[in-house]
Amino acid sequence: MFGTVVIAVSLYTVSRLMPIPAEDAEALALIEAPRPMEGRNGFAALWSLRHDVPVAEAERLLVLEVERFRSRPILIGAGAEPSHASALDAYPRIDAEAGSDVLCSGRETQCLRHVRDRMDALVPAVAMRKALAARVAALDDYEYFRSPFPARPDTPLPAYNPLFQTQTLHAYAFARGDREEGLRGVCRNASIARKLVASGDMLVGGVMGTALMDTSTRLFVDMLAELPADHPLPEECAAAFDADDAMLAGICPSMLGEGHYVLEGFRAMNVDEQPWHRRFMADIFLDQRKTMARGARRHAWFCGAQADALIRADTPLSRQAPVSGGWTFSCLANATGCILDNIAAPSLAGYAERFQDAEARLRTVSAWRALRGQRDDARPLEERLDEWQRAHPGGRRMRIGTHGGGLEIDLFNDSQGRGFALPPPVDRADLRAP
Repeated sequence: MFGTVVIAVSLYTVSRLMPIPAEDAEALALIEAPRPMEGRNGFAALWSLRHDVPVAEAERLLVLEVERFRSRPILIGAGAEPSHASALDAYPRIDAEAGSDVLCSGRETQCLRHVRDRMDALVPAVAMRKALAARVAALDDYEYFRSPFPARPDTPLPAYNPLFQTQTLHAYAFARGDREEGLRGVCRNASIARKLVASGDMLVGGVMGTALMDTSTRLFVDMLAELPADHPLPEECAAAFDADDAMLAGICPSMLGEGHYVLEGFRAMNVDEQPWHRRFMADIFLDQRKTMARGARRHAWFCGAQADALIRADTPLSRQAPVSGGWTFSCLANATGCILDNIAAPSLAGYAERFQDAEARLRTVSAWRALRGQRDDARPLEERLDEWQRAHPGGRRMRIGTHGGGLEIDLFNDSQGRGFALPPPVDRADLRAP
């Protein structure tokens, strides 16, 4: 028995003293490194989007809110007290609930048609949201959106739903005849989506950016399909829907931002306020630094050479991404940490594909617009599409749809359907010609 105890203690000691693997240490350093951004941070404007409060006042309130949040205990789990009221609650809300049932939902694939079928019912709903639309449009004046709140499990998140409500307003403006206003609005939303993706904040911000880009892309194409191919577009639309790899470039910073949030939250959860003997017992099988390094490797993988090669080959990232930290000899003295890391590992599965699909949609729109402008080319559409794809290699393979002759691609993340389809790239002016 004594020999068994000696062997166990020896193994535990060796395991405890093992250094953090170099790969994990590099990943942790990458996650913890400062990631400055140039320009103005619009988080205060995003955070206060639903309230009738001047942005300057919202910026002042945000500073106070962050300080108050830092000083309060973490609220999480069963029995946790409700979070404290926000300073914004003193200001009236402008995101009215009334009329929300007639708005285009986030999953609506034919928002323009949806609006045309409900023009009369939408009149009051649109009127109530004019102030909200103005505040959303002002978000495009900022360069990025990054939260100043400490990373904790109870970190407040901004409300992203108002961004999607404005899509109905832009479709309504277009349907009633103000085409320029409708186009400007949907292109501004696409610009805001780009900035959300590039901000490198928590993963939820990047994912919301891809979702906003997707809904904007569909509405933009629906609008263009009703206009001549040579119709001049507003300045806001110059590069809003270009396939320039912006969605793909957002994968790494978004994963680093999420990694920072997870690691800082783990650190905050392990701030000890318990008696020393309880801390001692808890720390026997938990090495906080090693656990954080294991988790950092999972997030930093999306910035490495293997992920970059998969992105260039347009292969779903989750097929190769590490979904488990596994078990190593160092887990002997960090059993709790390894268990927590292995539980958390699958949480990133599928999210990177949203960015890949968003870029694939933009590439399909670029091809659609190019083919639509070839009015004098009598070659079959399939032949012209193959030529465009040879001239623009890489990316998702497009095909001609079996029904209607539009463009189609398959999606990696099928939460909103297995494919993305566009109408035939035909100029409506040609169809109306005698």
